[in-house]
Amino acid sequence: QVYLMANGAVADVADVFDTYVYRLGIQQSQFSFTSAVGMFKSVIGFILVIVANSLSKRFGEEGVY
Repeated sequence: QVYLMANGAVADVADVFDTYVYRLGIQQSQFSFTSAVGMFKSVIGFILVIVANSLSKRFGEEGVY
């Protein structure tokens, strides 16, 4: 949705990780750099899930695992 809504007027401010990876990886063939960006995004997401799970268990709720 972000990629479809971005036009020339808002393209500079409408860039998120997913559209950035698509633009550099597919359109400009910078596969190694976009792989690193994708890996960074995955690691940060994993860390956020672990932190949210530990916080939910700390407050007495049921965690993800």
